[in-house]
Amino acid sequence: MGTAPSGRRTRPAHPRLWPFALASAPYGSLNGLIALGLPYVLRIHGISVGRISTISAVVQAPAIWYFLWAPVVDVGLRRRAWVMLLAAASAMFAAVAFAGAETASTRLLTVALVAASVFVQPISSAIGGLAASVVPNDARGRAGGWSQAGTLAGGVLAGGLAVWLTGRGTPWTNALLIAAMIGLPSLAVLAVREPAPAKSPVREHLASMLRDVLVTLRRRRTWLGLLYFVSPIGAGALMNLFSAVAGEYHASKAVLLGVVAMAGVLTPIGALLGGAACDRFDRWLVYPTAGLVAATSAGLTALMPRVPATYLVGAAAYALATGFCYSAAMALALELVGLRSAASSTRFTLFTAAVNIPVVYMTRLDGLAHAHFGVRGMLAADALANGVFGVFLIAWFARGSVVGLGRRRSLER
Repeated sequence: MGTAPSGRRTRPAHPRLWPFALASAPYGSLNGLIALGLPYVLRIHGISVGRISTISAVVQAPAIWYFLWAPVVDVGLRRRAWVMLLAAASAMFAAVAFAGAETASTRLLTVALVAASVFVQPISSAIGGLAASVVPNDARGRAGGWSQAGTLAGGVLAGGLAVWLTGRGTPWTNALLIAAMIGLPSLAVLAVREPAPAKSPVREHLASMLRDVLVTLRRRRTWLGLLYFVSPIGAGALMNLFSAVAGEYHASKAVLLGVVAMAGVLTPIGALLGGAACDRFDRWLVYPTAGLVAATSAGLTALMPRVPATYLVGAAAYALATGFCYSAAMALALELVGLRSAASSTRFTLFTAAVNIPVVYMTRLDGLAHAHFGVRGMLAADALANGVFGVFLIAWFARGSVVGLGRRRSLER
């Protein structure tokens, strides 16, 4: 914050970025319950790792298809209002799911969590549209870093809470705590000043949104970005399975909770580092580099002995790499969104829906690798996918295929 010649303090060039962390936490909290809490609970009840990976993939499927209903956040209400409403709905379904987790069938549990996922996914669209409306491009890397820090920290804390609550308290008490973890942080979005939406007839507004999206889809930059996002780089799929393989490293529940606690610190740190890097270097290069970081952490863990220390260090390193990867993805997506428009959130959804595709297929692929080759095979499969595509995209960048597409300060409509 600077000082005017008169001595009065001037407003910063961009709004405060930390509220984006708390406002994004509900999205991460539900995903953390699915990635950390659900596998642990199901494994305790005798469900195989392969079956757990299938359930996790089904529950996360709305992350691919939510572009069909996410445009609603570009209509009517301010985007910050949508954030709070969607968080409340998701919290309710998640509470229902975990209240009956010990007694309900896996089918009923899956249905309730799919419903929670349907409501929580558009929160990221609303956050992306909000950032596009109020944050300039030269700060969008850090905005993405703060947002992903909140998403990842919320996920780890909610997942850790679900593990800690297992076998403690009553089901509905636990469910209410989980609901609060998802719903309450969304209130921080009120700290972000958002312009009022343009008042226009709904039909006219929808037509403007459609034109905006069609223009976006005609750009070469858009399709190059989608190619980046559907690659397995930075999927962080092992985050969905680490809690299910703790026993194969002879890790106790205390060690697992230690991993959760470390991840709760390291993923946000990784996200903030990645966001800062994306405001200093070309985002088209930072993204595949992040994939190599993830590949290195998974590959080294696969080579180490199966002891609790390996599990602790390996999971922590992967969590740090995942935070870096996710913020790089969001920063590139925000750059591709461009200027504020009638369909900013819908534009953002095109990219985030694509980013979620590898999360689903890599979770399933890693689960299949575990079924055939054990935990080392699971880690190796994840490392190989990240490494091969990371090298390919860096080489493609070096040849000039995407040079000039990244660090443009003048944004396109």
